[in-house]
Amino acid sequence: MMRVLSDVIEESIQNLTRTMVLREDSDRSTYTQKVDFTKLRSELLALDSSDSSLTRASHDRLDNDLAKLKSRLRDEISRAQASVKLDLNLEKGRIREEAKGQELKIKETETRIEQEVAGLRERVEGVKFSTLQWLM
Repeated sequence: MMRVLSDVIEESIQNLTRTMVLREDSDRSTYTQKVDFTKLRSELLALDSSDSSLTRASHDRLDNDLAKLKSRLRDEISRAQASVKLDLNLEKGRIREEAKGQELKIKETETRIEQEVAGLRERVEGVKFSTLQWLM
């Protein structure tokens, strides 16, 4: 029985030594993991910095584009307003010219009417005179 017990203990010790890891191996593995994590951390920080730089550059570019569009829009609005003002002034001038033309036609018509009225008065006076001469 002692022999069996001794065999079982020896076999258990062999199993334990086979599955056990040396402290040096464990320390090496821990150090390797720490180095890997440090590298990963630095890579992530670099990527984050790069991403934020790209985002900032993109934001600045969009701000510049927006400023250019605002300026262009202001210019277009100013041009449109100037064009409308010019059109209004031209239309006012055209209306004034048309009004002057109509006033001239009205004055001509008034003059013609006055001349015809004066002519009719002369005829009426003439008829009155001849009627008075005939009656006398």
